Amino acid sequence: MLNLRNHRPLFTAVGAVLVASTGTGIAWSQGGGHRAPADQLLDAVEHSESTMRGYLDEVGARFDEIESASEPAEQQQLAADLMADVPEIAEDVRDEVLAARQEATAVDLPDGGDLDRARDAYVAHMDAWITEYEEAIVTPAGVVEIEPEVNETFDEAVAAFERTELERGQARRMENLLAD
Repeated sequence: MLNLRNHRPLFTAVGAVLVASTGTGIAWSQGGGHRAPADQLLDAVEHSESTMRGYLDEVGARFDEIESASEPAEQQQLAADLMADVPEIAEDVRDEVLAARQEATAVDLPDGGDLDRARDAYVAHMDAWITEYEEAIVTPAGVVEIEPEVNETFDEAVAAFERTELERGQARRMENLLAD
């Protein structure tokens, strides 16, 4: 997932709020019983990451629009529109990440293995984002600053997946999905 550390100036420069979209149109595979558990888990990670990327893309586009407005009144209106949109958009994104979380936890893995630990770490990352989205639903203006837990759990998930022995194609896929 794109890490938010490098986007902090964008988020604070406008002084507005974060907004999300579900990344509609981004397709991901649906896990099936005939696929290896690692592939099923990576499908869930892809579902979650594509949703989170859509969120960041929407946020960036909305901030760019506000920053490029030449008149203060237009900037204020765009910021007000953003705040009005946040609860519904955050709810949609939260629901998609919750669905991806359910997909991840449904994968049948042996308890205590490396892949199980990687899943647990990634589910913690999804939970951190879910908390962000739920806060945005209730208090749109309070989402300018992303909680450090989002980045911390992302780093922990990446480290956990790196310790997991995946097949070559799975390892490449994991690296692409969890690239900073």
